[in-house]
Amino acid sequence: MSRLTGFAVSHWADDPWARGSWSLIGRDGSPQDRLGLGAPIGTRLRIAGEATHPTRAGMTHGAYEQGTEAAVWALRQRHSRVAVVGAGMAGLAAARTLRSQGADVIIWEARDRPGGRTAPAEITDAAGTARDPDDRITFDLGANWLQQYDDNVLARLAEQLALRSVPTDFNEPLILNAPTDPAEEIEIELRARLDAAPEGASIADVLHEWLRAPGPWDPQAVRRFVDAEIVMDSGAPLEWLSARHGFEPGVGEGDRWIVGGYRLLVDHLADGLDIRLRHPVTRITVDAGGVTLAGDAGSLRADAVIVTVPLGVLAADGIAFEPPLPETHRAALSHLGTGRVEKVILRFGERFWPPHPAGYFRVHGPTGNSISEWLDATAADGVPTLVGLFAGPWLDDLWTGTDEEIATRAAAVFTQAVHTPPEPSR
Repeated sequence: MSRLTGFAVSHWADDPWARGSWSLIGRDGSPQDRLGLGAPIGTRLRIAGEATHPTRAGMTHGAYEQGTEAAVWALRQRHSRVAVVGAGMAGLAAARTLRSQGADVIIWEARDRPGGRTAPAEITDAAGTARDPDDRITFDLGANWLQQYDDNVLARLAEQLALRSVPTDFNEPLILNAPTDPAEEIEIELRARLDAAPEGASIADVLHEWLRAPGPWDPQAVRRFVDAEIVMDSGAPLEWLSARHGFEPGVGEGDRWIVGGYRLLVDHLADGLDIRLRHPVTRITVDAGGVTLAGDAGSLRADAVIVTVPLGVLAADGIAFEPPLPETHRAALSHLGTGRVEKVILRFGERFWPPHPAGYFRVHGPTGNSISEWLDATAADGVPTLVGLFAGPWLDDLWTGTDEEIATRAAAVFTQAVHTPPEPSR
């Protein structure tokens, strides 16, 4: 294996301010739960973020659009002083919209940086020394792509800022250790079966029923498709994901990644805003005269509050609400959830993988539902660099120990796949 010279590793499942990767719809839920969670609570409280977007959930521009919508709501209520909880994309969008209309806005952010689940990578070299994030090209340990590029408000902002972006063709990855299956035909059949499933059924229910009598379909090819297109895109157990609503659109629609990372957008959006870092909110009290935020850093009084913390934090009661959230919102939280997709960034002394036009690779794990995908970022970084995403049971074995141990295991996964020819398809 080529020498590993630098690495960065994500830990979204253990992050107290994220508690998972992005929002998903469980077997008892529907897109209506996203709308329900984002509905205003009276005239002084609203929850916003990617989890509240009915068609762009799990995506940064969905979060941004919901933050903007929540800000417009607050302005229509004629609130002049608004608190925003969270400085991710939704929070930054809300604050900038409010500020542009003359409102007094203060953001309380739990982290020591803005950006939320966009996270610039701090590359650690093989000697264990942390490098400055500005070293060469900054990559993301969180959100990576501008998805649905042609209809993405953040893509238009990136263009205005003259940021360089690189397309990724998710539909044409080089599969390193498995046959290339007829994905389009499998997807058509799978979506038809999922759409016909009863409410309350899971993706696992539909898959089990299909593979009991697969007919002309290769069961292994079907399983590989599900791992690549559903497990990789959710990081959630198939037994939990809604059959009707858990396979949501979004990935593979002209996606591009920003050379230099999302931080370039975050820095622009955060410029000039009043953001109080290391200010986690533990309680929000709403009364007839306004709202009060409370936390370890003290308290803040405002006319209204827009809460943009991730779904996982809300579902874990990371913030206490007084009065409690309405039943509609609590029900929505119980029907939605988050999965786990972790990322690793690896730099090598020399390139050992084959070139591929899409710049994207897929590796299937040794057990079902274990999957990883890899972005070749060598051209942008200037040194051999891979960005890997892992999902499924694989994570239980790989994501243990130190970051260096995790990076070394992840590198071995990719290296072995490069040197292992795929088995022929049946």
